[in-house]
This record gives sequence, C-alpha cells and structure tokens, in this order.
Amino acid sequence: MPTRGEIAATFDAIAAEFDASRARPWPETVAFESSLPIGSRVLDLGCGGGRNLIYLRGNGHTVVGLDASGGLLALAAAKVGTGAMVRGDAVSLPFRGASFGGVHCVATIHHVPSEGERRQTVTEIARVLRPDGLFLGSAWAHELDRFRDGPVNVSVPWRRSDGQIVPRFYHLFRSGELDDLARAARLVVVRSWREGENHVVLARR
Repeated sequence: MPTRGEIAATFDAIAAEFDASRARPWPETVAFESSLPIGSRVLDLGCGGGRNLIYLRGNGHTVVGLDASGGLLALAAAKVGTGAMVRGDAVSLPFRGASFGGVHCVATIHHVPSEGERRQTVTEIARVLRPDGLFLGSAWAHELDRFRDGPVNVSVPWRRSDGQIVPRFYHLFRSGELDDLARAARLVVVRSWREGENHVVLARR
C-alpha cells in the first residue's frame, strides 16, 4: 500500500499531461454548484489542475483549492491565482472549523489509501463545513466491468508521452460506501447516485 506522499508524487510525475486531458467540469460538479447558495465559499479538495475551481468561481463563488501535488497545484494557480491555492493533506485540513459553505471532493478520496484515512478525510470535511453546508464526494465504482471481479485496491497505469509508465493508486468504492463515510461523519445524505464510472454522494452538515 503506498503512502499519501507517494501517491502525491505520482501526480507530480504526470501533472502537465494529466491536466491537459481534463478541461470541462464534472457533471456532478455542475449539479453541486446549482445546489449552493449564491456567493458560497467553496473548498475544492483535491483540486488538481483547477478546472472545477474555474467553473465554481465563474458562477460567483469564492474558491479555495487544496491539493497534495505541488505540480498540479502550480497548474491550478496559473489559472485562478496563487491566493486561492493551498498545498495540504486531506486527512488534516489546514482550515478553521465551519469555514466553508461547500466542500467539493470529486475524484479525490479514491486516492486516499486506507479506510482509516478515508474516514478521517470525511471527518475533516464535516469539521470545516458550516452548518447546513454541502459536501459533494465522488469515487470510481468497483462495479465497473473491468474491476468488479478484482480487488478494491488497484494500481492503474498512466503512460506518459515519453513512454514512462506511472502507476496510480485507486481504492474502488462499492455501492453505498461513500454514503456510509458521510453518515459516519454525522453528515446527512441528501442524494446518492451513479454518474458514469463514479459513485457520487451529496450530503449536508
């Protein structure tokens, strides 16, 4: 099992090509944004290269992006400014309690290696949410055809343009697993659904 630091380093190794392959906001991001009060302060946890930050800010919200990968964070900062960027760890968020009206955590928690760390991540999300604040989480589904008969922890290769193979760690989520994490953190599940290859949960503090 890789450490969180080792996982972040894999994204440093592919940052530019990874970012170039992802331009539009996720569909669940669009649904999340439409549920937020106007002018919310939103944390994009695992913001990557910043594509969802751009969308959220473009719809009038104040955004903060956090990522463990310095390479991805630099790409996001080039798009939305360094003042909105924080390099940090999802299991120990460097923010005061009740700091955000929304926490957007799309395609991030499946890179957190252990169950205890995933539980702590959602506990931290609940801590930094304001009362009535919204949490959006999504993760790859174990039920996908290429995964369903295998383990829940997998290494998925990324082939760089120079031919180097960079393995990326994923924990594949079973149906209901994201909901259980939200409820364990004393969040109220508003809705859960499948969106393409992902399980998605929308929950409220």
